[in-house]
Amino acid sequence: MTRRVFVDSKWSSKKNKNSKKYACYDQINDLFFEVDSLAELKEYDEIYLDSSIFPNMWQQLKELVSNGRRVYYFSRPWQWKKIRQRFREDLKAKTGRISKTDRGDAFLLSKVYELSLIKNNTHRYFRLLTIVDVELRPLLMKEELLYKNLQRVQRASMIGVDIGSNVKTLEKMVEDVRREIIDKAARLIQGFMDTAKCLRLNVDDVNGLVGLAGLLTYIKSTSYQKSVKYLGLCKAKGRDAWKIKKYSRKAQRYLTMLTNTILWKDGEIRPPTFKDLRRVLKMVIDSMKQMKFAEGAGVSALARPAR
Repeated sequence: MTRRVFVDSKWSSKKNKNSKKYACYDQINDLFFEVDSLAELKEYDEIYLDSSIFPNMWQQLKELVSNGRRVYYFSRPWQWKKIRQRFREDLKAKTGRISKTDRGDAFLLSKVYELSLIKNNTHRYFRLLTIVDVELRPLLMKEELLYKNLQRVQRASMIGVDIGSNVKTLEKMVEDVRREIIDKAARLIQGFMDTAKCLRLNVDDVNGLVGLAGLLTYIKSTSYQKSVKYLGLCKAKGRDAWKIKKYSRKAQRYLTMLTNTILWKDGEIRPPTFKDLRRVLKMVIDSMKQMKFAEGAGVSALARPAR
């Protein structure tokens, strides 16, 4: 029997020794418990997290994934209010209250899993984390943070603020982490450099290669229509447009980086339009299909084992 546990994510700083523990719910044994580290859950075959994956969690998740554990995260955080309302009676019976608690959130994850099994659509609510995710997503987060800091310092410099050598320092840090992303992507994502060649990218196109790495890390399907929706490139009009416009801003940022590089190589120095973004996305999807990437599993399914 598959051992399964549901976990409420938490943020903890290295400086804070008294940070709270992870609240967990063992559905089979109907048991609540707490752990200091996610790595302590290695006895379970499947671990289900809520939607919040904090920086301090990646190393713990890497240990679990590297040891063959299947780790999923809840991919529809905007539905929490609806979920809490739907299972409010079950929540009150189990925890004694319907307000938000760590244990309550872990229990609600189990109820969502139960319901998704009945409807046979578990993939819509929980996404699998692979070795590509746990290796690359922390670096992508670091790159985005450093680049935002670089932009902030550059803007300060433009209005006459004395920033000393901060710009050069940050530029080198951004360059270094982008090179690291490219190296790991080439090692972990099968067909990465072949896809780059199809897009006419070479080793000097750092921004474009980082954009490709980020895009291939986040998109999970070789379906063009699904990817268009995931990236927010579909037309959404009318009163219910906000329901359609649920998309990954991070993934869109990497597609924009890739598209900018391709436009610049073609001599077009201008911001990319949605038409440009969709065209480049189609090129990436077609390249993935040519290399027989698995539909529905995404590029992560073909990740090479970490060495």
